[in-house]
Amino acid sequence: MISRLKSHKLLLLSVAVLIVLGGIVVTVPAFRFEDRVRGRLQQAGILPALLPIYSEQNAPPDRVTARRLVVASLHDALERADYEQAAMLNATLSQEAFQRTYRALKAWETARDPVTGLLPWALTKHYQEWDVNRVGANLYSHLLIASLYLDPDSQASWEQIMTYEREVCGPMPCSIEFGSGEVMEADQDTLIRGASEYSRDGLLTVSERFGEGPWFDRMVEVVGAILDAAYVETDGGPIPANSTEVNGSQLQILSRLYWATGDERYLQMAERIAEAYLFEVFPINGGLPTDYWDFQAQAPLPEDIRFRPEAEVIPGVYPFRLSDHGGEIISGLTELYLLERMLDRPQADQYKRSLQEFLDRLLVTGRTEEGLWVHSVVPATGEPFDSNLSDTWGYNLNGFHAFDLAEGMERYASEIERTMRAVAEHHSTAWEDDRADGYADTIESMLYLLPWFDVPEAQYWVDDEIEVMFLKQQSNGFVEGWLLDGNFVRTALMYGQYKTQGLMLSPWSEGVRVGAALDQDSDVLYVYLAAQEHWEGRLRFDTPRHRMIWGMELEYPRVNGAPEWYVVEPDAVYWVTNLDTGEAFSYSGRELAEGLTLALEGSQTRGDVLRLTISRP
Repeated sequence: MISRLKSHKLLLLSVAVLIVLGGIVVTVPAFRFEDRVRGRLQQAGILPALLPIYSEQNAPPDRVTARRLVVASLHDALERADYEQAAMLNATLSQEAFQRTYRALKAWETARDPVTGLLPWALTKHYQEWDVNRVGANLYSHLLIASLYLDPDSQASWEQIMTYEREVCGPMPCSIEFGSGEVMEADQDTLIRGASEYSRDGLLTVSERFGEGPWFDRMVEVVGAILDAAYVETDGGPIPANSTEVNGSQLQILSRLYWATGDERYLQMAERIAEAYLFEVFPINGGLPTDYWDFQAQAPLPEDIRFRPEAEVIPGVYPFRLSDHGGEIISGLTELYLLERMLDRPQADQYKRSLQEFLDRLLVTGRTEEGLWVHSVVPATGEPFDSNLSDTWGYNLNGFHAFDLAEGMERYASEIERTMRAVAEHHSTAWEDDRADGYADTIESMLYLLPWFDVPEAQYWVDDEIEVMFLKQQSNGFVEGWLLDGNFVRTALMYGQYKTQGLMLSPWSEGVRVGAALDQDSDVLYVYLAAQEHWEGRLRFDTPRHRMIWGMELEYPRVNGAPEWYVVEPDAVYWVTNLDTGEAFSYSGRELAEGLTLALEGSQTRGDVLRLTISRP
C-alpha cells in the first residue's frame, strides 16, 4: 500500500509533468511551483486541506469581556480571604469549562464513521481513518473521559471504540480504514510508536482518573505487546525504540504500572531503558540525548521523517526536542528515579549522579533569559535548533520536581517558580503557531504545578489566559476540526476540576454549577452549588488517586495525570456544614467519595443555591 504522503507526492509530480508537457514554462523555483500546484489541488478537494480545518487567531491581550470581570472579582475575593465569594465565582468559571467540554463531545459524536463507529483524525474526506498514533492517543481518550464525567449515557458507545479496535488489531494496536474496516499496513517502528502513544497519551490518561476498567486492561495488554516487540539492542538488552519520545513515554507508563501491579517485567524494562540513556547515550553525547540514537553504533541518528514528514533535516545536525515528541525522556527518567528512591532500591544511588547532571544541563540549555525553553536544541553546541517557545515547559518541570521529591529537597524549586512567573507574563502568545493545542498544553503545564507551587500571578494567568483557548471553539462545538481538539477537551475539563477542587456532579447537568475554594490556613473547603432547573444527584469528592489507584507512596506531578486538589481520605471523618441553616453533619471520606445526596429545586430567576463548608474535626 502506498502511504498517503507518497501518493500525494506522486500526484504532484504527475500534475507537474502534465503541465510541462502542455507547454507551460515554469519560471519559479521548484519548491514554489510545487507549493502552487498543491494549493490548487487542495482548493479543488483533490489533496487534503491543510490542518487544522478551522483556525481562529488568538484573542488580543487587551480584550474586554464579561469573563475578565469575573476573573478580576475572583482574585479580589481571594486577596480578601472571602472564600464564599470565591467559590461562587469559581462555579461560574467551572460551568463554562464543563459546557464547552460537553459541546465538543457531542460535536465529535457526529463525526464517527457510521460503519465502524471509529473516529477520524480530521473533518475532511482525506482523513477518514482510525490512526491509533493520532486519534487513539490525542482525541479518543479525552472524549471517553468527558463522557464518563459529563454524559454517562454515552459511555458504552465510546467504550465500543476500544472494543472494536482491539477485535480488529489484537494486542498490538493498529490503524484502520473506514468503511472496509481493514488494517492499514505499517512497519514495526510505526506499530510500536502508535502503541506507545495510545497507551501513554490515551489509555493511561483514562486510568489516571478512573483506575480499573476496560481502559486499564487494554493498557496492560498494549504495553505487553510493546515489551514483546522490543528489538533495539542495547548493552543491557532490547528496548522498544531508538527515539527519546517512545522510550521516554514507556518509562513513564512502566513506572506507574509497576507501582500498580508489582510486575517485575515492567521494572526490568524501565531500568534497561534508563540505563541505556544514563550510561550509554549521555556520557558519549555530552550529557544530552538526541531525538534518535543508534545504540549499536553509539551515535546519533537523523530525524525519522516517517513520523514527521515536515521536519527540517540538516546533514550532520542531530537535535533534541525539549518539547513533546522528545522531551518525554525527562519525565520518564525522573519518574523511574522517584520509584527507585521510594522503594529504597540500590539503583537510585547508581542513577543519581548522571540524572542530576542531565537536569542541571537542561537548566542552561535551550532556555531564554526569562527561563522558558525553546522547542529543540543541538546537543553538540547547546544552540537552539527551533527557537520557538516550548508549550510543554511544565512537562519538563514535572520531572525536576519529581527529582526534588525523591531527594526530599528543593534543589530546583526556585527555577520552577521562576519559569512559572515568566510564563505568567505571556499573554495571547502564539504557542504552537496560535493553535488551540498550544494553549491547551501550556495551561495544562501550569495546572500540573499549581498544587505544588502557590504562585498567585500564575493562578491569575490560568484563569485569564484559558479564555484565549476557549474563544477558539466554533459555534458547532468543534474547535479546530482535527485530532488535537482532544487536547482542548483535556485542558478544559482539567480546568473545570481546578475550579471545583475536584468535586463533580453525578449526574452532571448544564443547568447546575458548582465551585469551590480552599482556605489553606484553616483547611476548610467552601462549596457553592446553584441550579436553574430541578436537579437531584450526588456531589462526589475526589480521593488520593495516586495511592488508591496506583499504590504510590506519595503524589507527584506527572504528565497525563490529573492534579489532586481537595481529596478525602476514606477512613477520615469530615463535617459538612450548611452555611444557610447552620446544620452540620459528619461523614466519612468514603461516603463523600461516593457522593452527598442532594436535591436543588431550581429557579429561573435567581436559581436554587446551596452553600457548604467541609472541614476536619
